[in-house]
Amino acid sequence: MGEKLRVTLIANAGLLLEYQGITLMMDGIYGKEGHPFSNLKPEVWQRMLAGEPPFEKIDYLLFSHAHPDHFSPEMTLEFLRRRSVKGVFLPYTRTVRESGLADYLRERRIPCVPLSEQTDHAAYRIEPEITVRAFKTKHLDKKYEHVRHFCYLISFGGKNVLFTADVDYTTEDFDTIRNLPLRAVFVNPLFFSVLRWGRYFHGQLNTQCYCIYHVPFSEDDSLRMRPVLAHNMVEWPPEKQETLVLCDAFQHIDL
Repeated sequence: MGEKLRVTLIANAGLLLEYQGITLMMDGIYGKEGHPFSNLKPEVWQRMLAGEPPFEKIDYLLFSHAHPDHFSPEMTLEFLRRRSVKGVFLPYTRTVRESGLADYLRERRIPCVPLSEQTDHAAYRIEPEITVRAFKTKHLDKKYEHVRHFCYLISFGGKNVLFTADVDYTTEDFDTIRNLPLRAVFVNPLFFSVLRWGRYFHGQLNTQCYCIYHVPFSEDDSLRMRPVLAHNMVEWPPEKQETLVLCDAFQHIDL
């Protein structure tokens, strides 16, 4: 319980999670244009492929859903041809199959959890002190209601951390973990805004801290998410939970 979990922002919702010498990378391999969020910069992608800092050791890859600002099956296949990992968690979609990624994982016998309704809420102890649990939720916005989207609850030596990606907070209440003590919950700026006003989200999260991520870098912020987030941070009542923001490349926090 005493050891820190270090969380480093790569870009957008891409995170490095380091605990006891083990590194998980979540939603960190993507690069397609056509979304209003920050892409993985080409030079960062090359560092990732070459195993240069901070990507020297990547043990597990985790992906929440197959939107182009979170996951590229083609780039993940390229990464795995260059780097070895202990395991992969990903939504099992048509693009995963058509990209050749599913075949490659099977041929190379890389342990893989293809997330589907059958794996909903299943818990996987991937290391003695790390357990991963993925559960299916709706994606925010009705036009994406058919997207296979998963939140992750990961326990690091007893520290429970929830990663919500693009969850539809208007329908998901996280009732199954209502009484579970959480060290932190990672939410995007829209979810945080809803938490601030106390509207639309009807669940309860028993957390010590909210961490806001999935924020465009300054040069990419066409939606002006950063100033809105800054305003919401100022307005966050002091008696509520601690709040931390990850919004700049390779910024990190310790939990």
